[in-house]
Amino acid sequence: MSEEAAPDERHGVAAGAHAALAAGEVAAAVSAWRRLVRAEPRAARWRLRLADALDAADDPVAAAEVRADVLDAAQASGEPLAALVAALALETEGLAARFADFLAGSPRLASGAPPRPPLPPTPTSVPADEPDEALPPWIPSAPPALPPMPLLSLLDAAAFDALAPALERVALADGAVLLAEGAAGDSLYLVADGALEVVKDDPDRGDVVLGRVTAGGLVGEMALVLDRPRGATVRAAGEVEAVRVPLDALRAVAARHPRVAEVLEAFTRQRLLATLVDTSPLFRDLSPGARAALLRGFEAREVPAGAVLVEQGAPAADLWLVVDGAVTVHRSEGGDEPVEVATLGPGDVFGEIGLLTGEPATATVRTTRDGRLDVLGADAFAAVRAAHPEVAERLKALGADRVAENRFIFEDDAFFEDAD
Repeated sequence: MSEEAAPDERHGVAAGAHAALAAGEVAAAVSAWRRLVRAEPRAARWRLRLADALDAADDPVAAAEVRADVLDAAQASGEPLAALVAALALETEGLAARFADFLAGSPRLASGAPPRPPLPPTPTSVPADEPDEALPPWIPSAPPALPPMPLLSLLDAAAFDALAPALERVALADGAVLLAEGAAGDSLYLVADGALEVVKDDPDRGDVVLGRVTAGGLVGEMALVLDRPRGATVRAAGEVEAVRVPLDALRAVAARHPRVAEVLEAFTRQRLLATLVDTSPLFRDLSPGARAALLRGFEAREVPAGAVLVEQGAPAADLWLVVDGAVTVHRSEGGDEPVEVATLGPGDVFGEIGLLTGEPATATVRTTRDGRLDVLGADAFAAVRAAHPEVAERLKALGADRVAENRFIFEDDAFFEDAD
């Protein structure tokens, strides 16, 4: 069997295990999960599914032993989310003490997520059913610096302990939907083991896979600031173990622990900026170096209610991103009273036309309440453009199209005159 075919075979064995368990054939399910553990000894998802099946077989002691092995080995191997899932399944108390090496202030914590430790060779096929054979050990291979848990490693022990009771283990079978496009967002999820697909429904092409989120990643975090339905469907690509973080619990902890509020603000800003640079037509085709330089150029601003950020007719060369708060966009035609044409909230961007063309602003933008915004100023942008000529080339190519689109939106009569 080829290496490419092996994952498909494992999916088939896992599907058979789920079917056996649903049919009450518990022994068959246990045997199937044991086969998958032997095929991938370092995959937490197979061991945790085996523990679930052992619970169904009325063998809670064996189930607890399997989960404890995952907890110990995953922690030692620098896979904190896999360890956290096992701890949640074991209903372990005192999680902050257990995960101290992975929380804020730990001298062992890496500043970034280093590669996961090498895995032992993966068999190209699932071993035959050998129910009497002992499970292979998951031998820890500790990395030189421990990788952080996304978001959670920014919390101190007190905040983590306060949030821990609300954390939930989520076990997904292949193809199961975690987040549905159009649904309200009430949680974010940390991927402990396995992979998720991000899928967008396209009327012409059906489901389009936009990307994958693997172990150590997270999804659903934009629900922290964007009061909008989910923009895409997220589903399991194979068996997945994840941790659910309810947003109401996260906000409640933030209200009692100022450090959590600071962490969420910094996290939100980082994610919004990264999303802007990764997905905006202005920036998404730039090199990683140019996008990183743009991210460093943004400056955080606390802005009071009623502040005029952009004034129609005045020079405009700054790009603004709303992090928290709201702004209104007003436009005046021929000396008439300004008319409100849009309201923008977290995640929305304005000022790109001035950035593209250097022309005066086509509308006035004013804050409606105190808020936080990020601004890429003219000087910072000029420095990025000088260091990365591709930025200027990209903006020049987009400029005419964006100006035309903007004038059409505002029903500028000159647009139609120019078109004639």
